[in-house]
Amino acid sequence: MKIGFPVTVGLLTALVSGCASSPDRQITDLGESKPVSIALCDPSPAKIKTDRSSKVPASIDSETKLVAHEQTEELPFAEYDIPLVPVSGALEAHPQTFYCLNDLESLAQANNPTLIQSAAQVEASRGAAYQAGLYPNPVVGYASDQIGIEGTAGELQGAFVSQEFVTGGKLKLSRAKWTQQICIAETNLSAQYTRVLNDVRIHFYRTLAAQQMLSVHDQLLANAQDNLQTHKEMLNLGQTNQAGLLQAEVDLHRARLKQMAAENNLEQEWRDLVAMVGTPELQCTTLKGSLEPATEVYDWSSAMHQLLENSPEIVAAWERVQHDEITVERERVQPIPNILVNVDFGHNFETNNNVAGVTAGLPLPVFDRNQGTVDQALADLNQSRANVKRLELSLMSKLSDKYRDYRTARQHVETYRSEMLPKAKEAYDLLHESYKRRRAPWPEVLMAQKIYYDLQAEYIMSQLQYHESEIAIRGMLLTGGLEVPAAPMSGGHIDAVPKPR
Repeated sequence: MKIGFPVTVGLLTALVSGCASSPDRQITDLGESKPVSIALCDPSPAKIKTDRSSKVPASIDSETKLVAHEQTEELPFAEYDIPLVPVSGALEAHPQTFYCLNDLESLAQANNPTLIQSAAQVEASRGAAYQAGLYPNPVVGYASDQIGIEGTAGELQGAFVSQEFVTGGKLKLSRAKWTQQICIAETNLSAQYTRVLNDVRIHFYRTLAAQQMLSVHDQLLANAQDNLQTHKEMLNLGQTNQAGLLQAEVDLHRARLKQMAAENNLEQEWRDLVAMVGTPELQCTTLKGSLEPATEVYDWSSAMHQLLENSPEIVAAWERVQHDEITVERERVQPIPNILVNVDFGHNFETNNNVAGVTAGLPLPVFDRNQGTVDQALADLNQSRANVKRLELSLMSKLSDKYRDYRTARQHVETYRSEMLPKAKEAYDLLHESYKRRRAPWPEVLMAQKIYYDLQAEYIMSQLQYHESEIAIRGMLLTGGLEVPAAPMSGGHIDAVPKPR
């Protein structure tokens, strides 16, 4: 997400020469200019009480009348706890007053279906490894030299036992190959856990930011309503013209559309969050958390080192190389003939003697020495080795993009928090005090208030961008918590045989 950060520096030029003729206005201070950090899973979240029905009138009243301007709510500094807009058809399956990040992570680990899929792939690989190392079953059967004539039993009647003896360490290599696939599947399972948790965290902060953005747009809507009423009063007093009134009406419509868009965005973010968690029936309620950045700061070298050393994608790629090395060895011993031994025994009715015999044989690798499959296995090994390097370079490129976003967002957050927001609040406070002494016009106060709220919205988006990039770096760039998990092996020419080898 690329976000601009415009800096509003101008205030509305005074529309009147003095304030003596304007009615008295009262407005609450915006609060202390310091961030409010709310810990995750705080059991007693403070809520801002809002009345949407009173803030969003059905239409703009064209009648001009004088009213007192009041702000009944104080705007906290970058932290809001607003109940989520109910999603139609949501079930009351998990009644809670609020959810924190830990709650949602636990639910995702228990309910996300991709984790079940990845775990099933591990078990499937275990089964294949066990099967690949099993010895061939013996064959037991009936043997007859001749069929009897006129009721006689025949010349020879008996049985046989046939057994194939596997040579060249084939079974050991087969089991080692498929055991390595278990390692790949387990690494993929670990990666899928990280993907799911990363996506849950990203959607949690998006929904949390949507909550806070909705509160800001509520305040901006109230500001636009006050501005329109002020222009109606000023038009009555001859201190503005019809064009100024029309512009105020446009500003109110714009603010209302943005407020409705914020509500729609909150609904959508909630739906995305519960889908990632795996519980679409989850009750819509308040999310409890903080958008304030962590104190830990990532530098490029440590972030890259962590990625290259710990990325499960790279680990799985190296395990695939080891798997393909074992496969090459396994296919090279495939031409070594297995010995087939047959033992037969019975009774010769012609001589009335018990007889027994042994036969043994083996195929001669004259024409088929598995040379084509060995070449294919070597080619697969070369691809796997090259894939490790390709994956490292690809991840470094992606990390570079995320690290740029991370540094930019952190710089913006720190600047908004330490410079822009405090100064915007101070400017508002000065104008408010000046208005109380009838030295500043009310439209200037409203404009200063709007600038502060606009900066709050930009600050929230900067915080969100920080969290999204920080989660990506800390989570080794793994996303896709609802995509089909990667299979340990693709299954190809070698593995497509009745018995794994």
